[in-house]
Amino acid sequence: MASRLRALWNDKAVVHRTTVAVIFTAIVAVIFRYCFFDARDPSKCGALMNEGYWLDAPGPSDIGPPNQWQPSGCMLHPYKPKEISTCLEGRRVVFAGDSTIRQVFWAMARKLDPKIEMKGEKHADITVDRSGVKLQFYWDPFMNGTSAIKELKRLEKQSSQRPAIMLLGTGLWFARFESSNPLKPWKDRIDAVVANMNTARKSTDLTHDDFALLSPVPVPVWERLSEDRRKAMKPETVDEMNQYLMQLSHLHGLEVAWAFNRMTEGVPQAYESSGLHVLDSIAEKQAETLLNLRCNAELQQKYPYDRTCCNKYELPNWQQWAILVTVLAMLPVMSYLRTKAQNEGTKTPKWVPSENILSALLIFGFSLVFCFYADRTQVFNKLHKSYTNGSFLLLIFLTAVAGFTTLKKSSQTANDQPFLFRDQTDEWKGWMQFAILIYHYTGASKVPWIYGFIRVTVASYLFMTGYGHTFYFYKKGDYSFKRIAGVMLRLNLLSCALPYIMKTDYLFYYFAPLVSWWYFIVYFTMRIGKEYNGNTRFLLGKIGASAVIATAITRIPGILEIVFGIVNYIFRTSWDVVEWRFRVFLDMWIVYIGMLVAIAYIKLSDPHSPHHHLISQHRQKAVLISIVSLLLFFLFQTTRETKFIYNAYHPYISWIPILAFITLRNATPNLRNTYSAAFAWIGKCSLETFTLQFHIWLAADTKGLLDFGVMGGSWWGNMVVSTAVFLYTSDAVAGATGVVTAWIMGAAAGSGQRRPEQQQQQQNQGISLLPTVNTNQQAAASQDHGKPQGTVDEDAIQRLREEANARRGTKSSGRNEDGAGWTGLKARCALLLAALWVMNLTYSS
Repeated sequence: MASRLRALWNDKAVVHRTTVAVIFTAIVAVIFRYCFFDARDPSKCGALMNEGYWLDAPGPSDIGPPNQWQPSGCMLHPYKPKEISTCLEGRRVVFAGDSTIRQVFWAMARKLDPKIEMKGEKHADITVDRSGVKLQFYWDPFMNGTSAIKELKRLEKQSSQRPAIMLLGTGLWFARFESSNPLKPWKDRIDAVVANMNTARKSTDLTHDDFALLSPVPVPVWERLSEDRRKAMKPETVDEMNQYLMQLSHLHGLEVAWAFNRMTEGVPQAYESSGLHVLDSIAEKQAETLLNLRCNAELQQKYPYDRTCCNKYELPNWQQWAILVTVLAMLPVMSYLRTKAQNEGTKTPKWVPSENILSALLIFGFSLVFCFYADRTQVFNKLHKSYTNGSFLLLIFLTAVAGFTTLKKSSQTANDQPFLFRDQTDEWKGWMQFAILIYHYTGASKVPWIYGFIRVTVASYLFMTGYGHTFYFYKKGDYSFKRIAGVMLRLNLLSCALPYIMKTDYLFYYFAPLVSWWYFIVYFTMRIGKEYNGNTRFLLGKIGASAVIATAITRIPGILEIVFGIVNYIFRTSWDVVEWRFRVFLDMWIVYIGMLVAIAYIKLSDPHSPHHHLISQHRQKAVLISIVSLLLFFLFQTTRETKFIYNAYHPYISWIPILAFITLRNATPNLRNTYSAAFAWIGKCSLETFTLQFHIWLAADTKGLLDFGVMGGSWWGNMVVSTAVFLYTSDAVAGATGVVTAWIMGAAAGSGQRRPEQQQQQQNQGISLLPTVNTNQQAAASQDHGKPQGTVDEDAIQRLREEANARRGTKSSGRNEDGAGWTGLKARCALLLAALWVMNLTYSS
């Protein structure tokens, strides 16, 4: 049985078909659940108004109030003053009722102006006017005043004078001061209010664009009430009032903000010491609920799409429709035609790609569709992140256990592996990627010491970028267009496709642009005067000059602005130069450290070098210095008060823990030749995990979490299911991207399914995100000791080309794909760029 399973796994066609089926089934299953269970509330307005829970609900012994309110299935957007004024400019927001409604009024006022002073008499009307928005509160605890009724009458007219939001609430004053029978007069007043609200709703197209709703009767903390209040107000009275409101809601469609009471239910920490009024922070969540109901669908969204409650996502533009139709209709039709031709023994149409290519296109395409339905529709629920030390540390511990339990010796032939060999760098990428994923999922960016550690991991990736590319260019001397195209395609295929289906932009997925930027810097640094690269002084001088020029381009105001302005004008992009400058400068010199380490290793590992003995002679000193350096670095880093303070130091000190780590990781043969298979596996698809996490593991463009709605809404249950789907998809997309890249490069034109051993050899020899190191130390001078990001194995390409030619009964011409003509690689790349340019020119939001 085990041998049969291994055989099936080695059959990549079976794996590809299974992957397509799994992703497609996941999408269909969630859409089915959405259509049948969420159809009554497709925009999550009802969930926002009626349901929710505290992610950080306090325990019985906790003193502090909760902070993170989670509406069922969507995310509450924290509105800022400018956003409020944009949504409600020239409009009024009306509040009428008792002191509990007044609290929501002042909470809204503070959101509009955080510095506002609460003035006015205790039992009087109040008006606040800020940034073109007028907030009005009518003191009307018995709901018998004329002001509230007049405002309800205004709702009947299509006029700018009608309130954009109207909140009314009463009940506790009846319960306290109508001692004989408080329910009767309260019901009479509520019936009158409901009649006016129904008239307004029937006479206009009043929807959630402008709305009036009632607040439920607050349930006090009875044991905290003063003695006179406790004697006057009875729990059964308040319960009957809310039951009556619920009946009216069912019978007449009365809109009641039940979420207000959900926020306080079973949470005495939400109340002030009086037991009657909620804390200001709770009232602000109630005000945010009103703003999300009114403004989420009105404000034009640009990523991040984090207003997921009561929001109607935009209809797809033509680029999105084109991708959806191609993936969901055209590619399946091609697959059907190929399968039918194979079953009937007929000839497959020429315009249908090979089975291997078609499977890769389906996997890649379904991943894009998955991203779209997950993060640009209401099909999947979205949750807020919730950081706790316990969840973060537990996930780190479980990841470490998985890494240590899969330790193994390298399966390569050499007895002692070289410095930073392939399995080791894959492992390095893998555990760093796990750390980054946990950091993003738990929302740990608020913790300065964790942020600093993650910044070092990003710098480590860029260090490997400089090391691997420098090693390759020095050893191979290959500066061909084919080499550039292969690296750029492999790095950017996913990051260039996602902006069109997700309405983001290329720089949003910043890692691929960042390593592409540094690839070209390393390329030109090594390419200029390449015939003198053997001269160490000349090479070091070039690296130093490159660092000065790159720093000047990044730091001198105006240079990047001009470059980005030209690019944005010609290619109709909207790249943010401020964000890009921050990303580049944060790791400004770590790539050059990687280049210097590569040159140093090449020189010191040469047995003919007079300095060859330095490595073994000073090994113990290097280990001791590394241990001390790591301890001092983390002591310094963990004592920085904020992440902004640490950022100021990071470009200058990030090399310390990186060099210390690689020194310790390679300190002994046993350490050097042992690696974690689990970490190495995730390291092989780290580009895909980093990019796809934006939409199919996280949600709302990384601001929240994707919820599959399984296991009763359990955070841990959803995390396990979503992680399994996410990692499986990332691994499949990594393999598919490599195949599609090779296809564009001209490797698989006309070819059928590759032999499993060829696929495995290509995977081992360099289709990966970051530097891969050849495991044969004796052949290091002639082979790729450090194949860098996005490498495409050219030997495998040639074998596939010859295989395809053999099937066609021809011989390989050995023609370089850099050649001229519309079938050459340069022409294909030019057509691809032209197609992207046309899509940019015709892009519609």
